[in-house]
Amino acid sequence: MQAQPFISRFFIRFFSLFVGLILSLVTLSAQAFDVNQATLEQLQQVKGIGPKTAQLILQERERAGPYVSYDDLALRVKGIGPKKLLQIQESGLKVGVSTSSNSVNSAVSAARKKP
Repeated sequence: MQAQPFISRFFIRFFSLFVGLILSLVTLSAQAFDVNQATLEQLQQVKGIGPKTAQLILQERERAGPYVSYDDLALRVKGIGPKKLLQIQESGLKVGVSTSSNSVNSAVSAARKKP
């Protein structure tokens, strides 16, 4: 008679973990924004982007047009260095249609050369 409560507790724990995992994945995908379409509020939801950086991203986007790559983002927005660039890319921020690892590596190299 002890086996049934054990199985029930196991099932409840497993189900709870499964639901938590699914909710985490939905949350991560919901935070995948394109920098060229994101609002101030959306940019601030990306890990590594605070109010000041979000405002700078929007101002530069309005001044010079859409960002074409991670390189372009790092070069045009003051305060986005190699570490922040990787952090925001890993948090789901997209730049245009090109999000390849070569673009990320190139952006990091360019950001390191930035004066």
